[in-house]
Amino acid sequence: MSKLPSSTNDIGTLAWLGQFSPGDRLLAKQLLDAFVLVSRDDFIEHMREMLIAQADRLDGPVALYAERELRHRYGVPHRLFKETRTPPRRACGAAGPPAVKPTKAYDPSVGSEGIVAQMISELCREFPKRFLDHPGPDQIRRKRARAFWVVTDLIGSGHRARRYLEAAWRVRSVRSWWSGKLVKFGVMAYAATESGEQYVSRHPCQAEVHFVIPCPTIETVFSKTHAEKMKRLCTAYDPTLEETHKNPWAFHAPSLGYGSAGAMLVFAHGAPNNVPLMFHKASRNKATTWTPLFPSRVTAGISKDAFGIGLTVERIEARLSNLGQQNLARSKAVINPHLPTSVIFLVLAALSRPPRLNDRVLAARTRLPSHELSKLLRAIARYGWVDSQRRLTDQGAAQLAHARKQLQLATDVAPVGKSDPEPYYPSSLRRPI
Repeated sequence: MSKLPSSTNDIGTLAWLGQFSPGDRLLAKQLLDAFVLVSRDDFIEHMREMLIAQADRLDGPVALYAERELRHRYGVPHRLFKETRTPPRRACGAAGPPAVKPTKAYDPSVGSEGIVAQMISELCREFPKRFLDHPGPDQIRRKRARAFWVVTDLIGSGHRARRYLEAAWRVRSVRSWWSGKLVKFGVMAYAATESGEQYVSRHPCQAEVHFVIPCPTIETVFSKTHAEKMKRLCTAYDPTLEETHKNPWAFHAPSLGYGSAGAMLVFAHGAPNNVPLMFHKASRNKATTWTPLFPSRVTAGISKDAFGIGLTVERIEARLSNLGQQNLARSKAVINPHLPTSVIFLVLAALSRPPRLNDRVLAARTRLPSHELSKLLRAIARYGWVDSQRRLTDQGAAQLAHARKQLQLATDVAPVGKSDPEPYYPSSLRRPI
């Protein structure tokens, strides 16, 4: 897990922490250290691997669409494709919906759909027979696409992803394709909260939700008691509360972010709106000013060295310690440049206690991408280290015991030539003979 540079001399981070009272500063630092920062390279690499792996399971091409805000009327989104005016109301048009299009004329800004759309374009140019870039109905029929995937960086509340699915579902031809089992729906995200995943999955199109990592939130990162303290901290330092008290008609967003998600994840291309407001909202009250860490959800001020979720020895040690495997974290079997062996020990440690069959829980424990975790679980099963219920077998328990033993051997046996002999002091004296 990558951390924000709160323990370094980063001026912006220290200045943000300095706004808290001395009694709350420790809690704020703990909350800051729990954030996961995803670099642009990690985002593109893991998303590509997941999309390619899931597309290999299908027989035909996949239509990819970057999730974005769509125009709607009274909460009902406009149809994604145009339809003929005369019955039968058939979807028509060669061009699909634009990947990037502002919904408000006075706000031409582009969100995370920009980097997602660029990734889709590169993927479609690299694999033209496997992926289609925002195709229209005519191209879907001609290419015989077998899947309709909405691609996004984060499923927080799930409202925007579900609204995009609903825009496609309102097209009669699309419902006909789904009814004839010609097209399957899916939502592909880098991270997803549990509530957002469930909300999207309940759509009538029965979309499959796939993600790289489960999105860490305040409730999933901290214990129940500690999470309540963090929530109260976010509410107490919500910079928009002062405006609400002065103006009873002012709209107040939840202190924990949109949908009260309390997300603890930030991308290099920006912070999602599901992050607590004290991280990205500024106070307009001149008497009690508040400077956010990510102004207007822009993360450009954070050092690029802080981003990245790639595994290192230090991160594996920290995750093993969080799983209660302190001895294993210090073992010479883990402190090894050959990371795959260390990662296997990390997965075995995560499987040492229930629940074991819930991939979301295992991914949250290990902080491994879901597709990498699936590969490791299959490899461990082939080795015979876990049974069909993912319980450690005698061989799997022996592997963990052997790794812990390496620490004991390392501490009991002194390295030759690297330590001076200790002077001898007698513990008892005898009368001379």
